[in-house]
Amino acid sequence: MYDGVCNLCVGVVRLLNALDRKHEFEFAPYQSLGSEERKKYGLSIIELQGRMHIIRQDDSLAKGAVALAEACKALSPIISVCEVFNIPLAQKFYDFIARRRYRFFGCRDSCYSLIETRSG
Repeated sequence: MYDGVCNLCVGVVRLLNALDRKHEFEFAPYQSLGSEERKKYGLSIIELQGRMHIIRQDDSLAKGAVALAEACKALSPIISVCEVFNIPLAQKFYDFIARRRYRFFGCRDSCYSLIETRSG
């Protein structure tokens, strides 16, 4: 789950999608989630706005830098590079950027979704 109006978030999702040759991931902008889906995982709109989230196969959540590390490990041929997202400083840096992402990278007028991209 990602912020579908954030240029940075959309760019990261496009990169992850390009690396996901086996189509193991589904990417969904948090703006498309219904209240039941949010309630199932105990996520507020504010939490979803602030961090990327991955729903693992065991139905647990990974958030922020940890979610990036897990996606990187699943999709990257160089798994050791992904460990940089697991260090404590990575989450602080992630949060710093996340709070300022619209200011640094801008935002879109409408939500971006990969659904149309994948079906074509």
